[in-house]
Amino acid sequence: MKRSGLAWVGALGLLWSSGTGCKPGSAPGAGLGGLGVGREQIAARAREVVRAAAESEAPEQRCHALESLAAQGGSEAGEQIRGRLVDRVAAVRFAAAAAAGDVQDPAVRSAGGVLERLLRDEDPSVRLAAGYALEKLGDRRFGGWYDAALGGSDLRLAGQACWLLGKLGETEWRRDSRAKLWQALRRSGATGGGAAVKLQAAEALARLGDREVLPKLLAYAGSGYADDRLMAVSGLESLGGEEATAMLVVLVEDVQIEVRLAAIGALGWRATADQVAAARAALAYQDEQGDAAAMERVRGLAALALGRAGGQADGVALYRAMADKSAYVRVAAARAALDWLRRWTRR
Repeated sequence: MKRSGLAWVGALGLLWSSGTGCKPGSAPGAGLGGLGVGREQIAARAREVVRAAAESEAPEQRCHALESLAAQGGSEAGEQIRGRLVDRVAAVRFAAAAAAGDVQDPAVRSAGGVLERLLRDEDPSVRLAAGYALEKLGDRRFGGWYDAALGGSDLRLAGQACWLLGKLGETEWRRDSRAKLWQALRRSGATGGGAAVKLQAAEALARLGDREVLPKLLAYAGSGYADDRLMAVSGLESLGGEEATAMLVVLVEDVQIEVRLAAIGALGWRATADQVAAARAALAYQDEQGDAAAMERVRGLAALALGRAGGQADGVALYRAMADKSAYVRVAAARAALDWLRRWTRR
């Protein structure tokens, strides 16, 4: 079963978390074992795919691109992110402001005060993300910025506030985030959107390293809802430790292929050869019911899992996936390629 209400957090949401599953000291040759595709070609195609998605007419593709740009970093990414801060679609402005905070590009703040203007945006989500970006740049005005959203009736906004608090981490002027997130986790409303806020709060607490949230994550990992288990994967990976890893190993055998693939990606270098092979095979997934959206979702997750758990030769598989007929799969593969390059390129 699937629970609605988790699509507020980024375009690909739970599928793209920040870890890389990096295996220290590994680096391939430039030709990837003689397979004819080098790291430079993979990187160039990834940038091309992300750039095209950032200019897409489809707002969801622009959101996907912004998540990848935040991971990519650099001046080129910063320029594309700045261009989307004035996008006509609020969801894209939200994603752009969050990405601006992630890359911490001072030019974003100084470019005509665009983030300051977004603090007055008509959409409250955009305002929250603008505050996040400015705080990441050192602005200390936003200590109580998320309180109303966390306790308010707008559950989408509450979930976004949880996500942003988790990303902000614990700083000298933000010492009470855990207490606020626990309050959100214990709020009334155990079903529907209220349950989704609790899930997001639990994941954010895991991101902050609060090990007391582990029992909650383990309970969500056993939920009958696939979305709950997906969120649990993200939280368990962020938290780490033997118990969290043991549950990820269990979730690799989940009945839902999306959960299995997310767990493989979360395991990263700890994934077995058979698990990586399963992710590789899922790049060609065909839905038995002919559901195109399900096929895209699975193939995208397969690419993301390979980016974080795949071997040296899997760069070629990701290179090919970046030519998939689905725009969703192409941009997921591009993000995965960034993760793969980070893992397999000697710094």
